[in-house]
Amino acid sequence: MKINKVYILGTVASGKTTLAKELSKKLKIKHYDLDNIYWLKFGKKRDEKERDKLFRKLCNKDKWILEGAYYSWIDYGIKKADLVILLKLPRAVLLWRVTKRVLKKEKSKLMGEDRYKENFADYYKYLRAIIHYYDKKYTKGYYKHKELIDKYKVDFISLKNNKQIKKFMKDISK
Repeated sequence: MKINKVYILGTVASGKTTLAKELSKKLKIKHYDLDNIYWLKFGKKRDEKERDKLFRKLCNKDKWILEGAYYSWIDYGIKKADLVILLKLPRAVLLWRVTKRVLKKEKSKLMGEDRYKENFADYYKYLRAIIHYYDKKYTKGYYKHKELIDKYKVDFISLKNNKQIKKFMKDISK
């Protein structure tokens, strides 16, 4: 099967963007971060109708790699995907990664760089998202992603650690 449309799902700090960039280079397919569809600018959400229109337009392209942690408006993309990659890393790894990320950004701010808009308040939102991602009672996480995959019966792979991700990247063919 030729893979032209790949959807990467996972929670904060699971490696969605990194995997999307690497896969994009290997397959020579443009990748899209759904944050750019969801947010008009940092902290200001895009109008839902405009967001959905942009998302559908993107999903109707011949080739794409999409990545994002969203769940409530992504059905169309899941349905159109040739392959869905579900990143299911352990909580401890995710918590370590998000802590490193925020500290790195805070350090750069202290050094006078103003590239990052996130702050420590965002850190608590990230921690909460990670903690709840695998909780069956929480309707916005892993189980919602899995439900969408099952609903549309799309081909998917669940990657649970860096070793599996590296093997997948090695094995994936054009």
